[in-house]
Amino acid sequence: MVPLLLCTTDILIRWELLNRYSDNQMFFYISSLLISIGYFSFILLLLKSLEAKPIIYFSISILVFPLLLFSFFGSYTFFSLNGIFPNYYTFLYFKTEPKSAMMIIRDVSGWKELIGILVGILVLIASVRWYTKKHVTRIQKKWLIIFGIVQFSAFETLISFHKKYDQCAIVDANFAACIQRHAFTWDDHSEFKGKGLEERTTPKIELKKNPKKFNVVVFIFESVRKRSLQIYGNKNETTPNFAEMQKKFPENFYVFKQPVSVSSTTMLAVPAILTGIGPYQDKSILYSQPLIWEYANIFDYKTFFLSSHTLKWYKFDEFYKKEKLDVWWNKDNSGLPYFNDLGIKDELTIKKLNRTISNFSNKPFFGVVQLNTTHYPYEVPEKYKKWNNSFSGSYDNAVRYQDAIIGDFFKHLKQEGLLENTIVLFASDHGESLAEHHNIGHVESNYTETISIPLLAYIPDGVISSDEKNELKKNRNQLTSNIDIAPTIVDLLNLENEPKLQRYMSNYTGFSLLKPIPDDRMLISLNNNQVASFNTGLSVCSKNWHYLFRTNLVPNKEEFYYWKKDVKELKDQQKYLSKKQRNTILGFVKRYPVCDKLRKKVEKYRY
Repeated sequence: MVPLLLCTTDILIRWELLNRYSDNQMFFYISSLLISIGYFSFILLLLKSLEAKPIIYFSISILVFPLLLFSFFGSYTFFSLNGIFPNYYTFLYFKTEPKSAMMIIRDVSGWKELIGILVGILVLIASVRWYTKKHVTRIQKKWLIIFGIVQFSAFETLISFHKKYDQCAIVDANFAACIQRHAFTWDDHSEFKGKGLEERTTPKIELKKNPKKFNVVVFIFESVRKRSLQIYGNKNETTPNFAEMQKKFPENFYVFKQPVSVSSTTMLAVPAILTGIGPYQDKSILYSQPLIWEYANIFDYKTFFLSSHTLKWYKFDEFYKKEKLDVWWNKDNSGLPYFNDLGIKDELTIKKLNRTISNFSNKPFFGVVQLNTTHYPYEVPEKYKKWNNSFSGSYDNAVRYQDAIIGDFFKHLKQEGLLENTIVLFASDHGESLAEHHNIGHVESNYTETISIPLLAYIPDGVISSDEKNELKKNRNQLTSNIDIAPTIVDLLNLENEPKLQRYMSNYTGFSLLKPIPDDRMLISLNNNQVASFNTGLSVCSKNWHYLFRTNLVPNKEEFYYWKKDVKELKDQQKYLSKKQRNTILGFVKRYPVCDKLRKKVEKYRY
């Protein structure tokens, strides 16, 4: 009765999905149900054979039944939060970021849930003990072995198709399959061993020009979503320093209203910011394109890269391997302890930034600063904890903490007399989902909360022309992106017309914020390409609408939202998506061969 009860529960929970399963998906699901029932039956027969050996009997029970209950309870909890069942990448997260994963479990499971699980385990063990004594018939050892071999073979056959149909397996079979797929590669994962980034071919730019009279600092935020910033409408005062800058320098501080990230994973978004090459472009272009500080070398700038992150994650250390800057500083060479997952305290990074600037002794500088505070689990020093310890409260605390240390940076610029000649650009790699659309985090989502990011600029008087200033003001209302940072840097340095750089300029798909951005602009957000393999799907957006094709759901799902009327994307308008709009979207995606596999899936999709 227990396996039948569990199977019935699973069928009821995914009833709506079952109605959309293809024949192959339904066959896989039914097969997983039979394997699940067979597994439970084998355990009952095994326990019956061990009835006279209570130590072994209870040892197996204590190993098996907690895992069985946890696979159901954990999987359905995960499904309620994320809209999908745990998959290979869920377990990969537990391997690579165990501290963060355990904190998520802590946040979604209180003492009542833990007591409930414990009681459930005890009741299940007692019930099985009673049932095996009363109703299970002992079978010969040889038949038990044969049954075990058949069951094991069926499960291994299931695993061979698991990668393709993981969302179509009953949760205990899916749970066990995910564990086995990881079992033979288990390690501490202090270093990223996945696909990741590769070593770049450093471009040779044989061009030298007279030094510029202004400085440039580019801040890259981690997991900062637009709607959580006070200057973008958050009712909590999360960015008082930015608000003060906006008020104090209305002609110099620019807040772009509709910025979008090209990816919701750091592995693809940060390289896009630094190179101007999107994840929808061929990786050979990414690995041969200059990083923004390489343009600064043309003017003999003092250059620096300061990061609160470890660069071992996603193989960023390989990506930056050949870089030569005046100051190169990150978690790995800082000597500082870990803070907030795999990073260090951002206030220490800002202190390093301020010291670095002071040490350049009035020489022009160009630098990139990568922060970490707003990455999960959003740890902040005690004095910055203003809101409650919910997901959104903890996140807002992290945003406020980050704003406070940015305020320290601006104070230092002013003290050093550098506020009048230093350009500062701010962009996030991607946003963050705080339980919207049944999701926590960012990699599994391309909804507005994970791709809508802040994009800010402080540009003092006298640095750009009046025409460029007018375009900046106009572009505040246009669709912009973190892919626009690199073209903007090129324009700020007046390199856009240099013949020796045209081969690199022609690779840009973004726009300079100093030049007109077309009203009909479209942008792709992508997490699955030649570098990363997160099975999220495809996102295409314009100023007015947002199209998603979700491949991490089975069956795949197409969604369509009008941003102007539905900011939080609560009303899916997919059924009103016209053939002309769909063809326009697919025509745009077709420009990029990297997206071909996803585009073909979309073309096969049926309403």
